[in-house]
Amino acid sequence: MSDGLYKIGEVASVLGTSVRTIRYYEEESLISPIRTGKGTRLYSASHLQRLKAILHLTRNGFALETIGNIASIREQCATGSESSRRLSRLFDETLAGLERQIQALAALKQEMQSAREIILTCRDCQRPPSTQGCPDCLVRQRRDEIPLLNLVWDEGIAPTS
Repeated sequence: MSDGLYKIGEVASVLGTSVRTIRYYEEESLISPIRTGKGTRLYSASHLQRLKAILHLTRNGFALETIGNIASIREQCATGSESSRRLSRLFDETLAGLERQIQALAALKQEMQSAREIILTCRDCQRPPSTQGCPDCLVRQRRDEIPLLNLVWDEGIAPTS
């Protein structure tokens, strides 16, 4: 680090990411580093804060397109009022999408908990885990009700290695 500026490798190390990821964000116009006369990328504390925000969102499943939209709205607007309206609308849409994801994940969590409970009933079973070995298995019986069990119990469609 010199003069409060960081080279790309230092930034990657500080943020726990790769140089390639930072370059990709630059390619996607999410960040614009300072360039020396010889082309070395340099990053200020403000760049690091922006990269932290980008990484935070990407690590939580946000698409780069959404991040790019958030990052570019203010500079596209003529007034703070217009910027506020557009960002507010985008955040409302994003929040609605997050709520849908939260509900879907809650349903998946419940399904996985139910599947786990059923699988635990097999804990002391000494029979072969197959249609012939255990025709009355609770895992088999509950497959229609708990779709995840279809990965545990199949009717002869074994995965290949």
